[in-house]
Amino acid sequence: MQSLANHFDEIDQSNTIIIAITEDVLKNAIEMEQKYAKGKFPVYYDESKEVLTILGQEIKLVDDKYRRMPAVLIVDKEGIIQYAYYGDSGKDNPKIEELLEAIRNLQ
Repeated sequence: MQSLANHFDEIDQSNTIIIAITEDVLKNAIEMEQKYAKGKFPVYYDESKEVLTILGQEIKLVDDKYRRMPAVLIVDKEGIIQYAYYGDSGKDNPKIEELLEAIRNLQ
């Protein structure tokens, strides 16, 4: 998420909107928005887990707790997913260069 914030100007110039969604507690969602998104894009709190379930994010047992794995989706203007990355662990995220290339390919 911090990589997206660091490249926000380039992403914003491509008419792309970043939306982060978490199922973590509301307090942590607010902290994530301030710390990682740096106020450049919203971090939504999905208390019902409905959106995250629809998007197909996996839940895995990690350190005796069930945790939702990261996912990154890039959706075009017609609402069609053009890029999807589903992580295998909490730190498994796509490289920022890969995301920027996927965004450029939408142009």
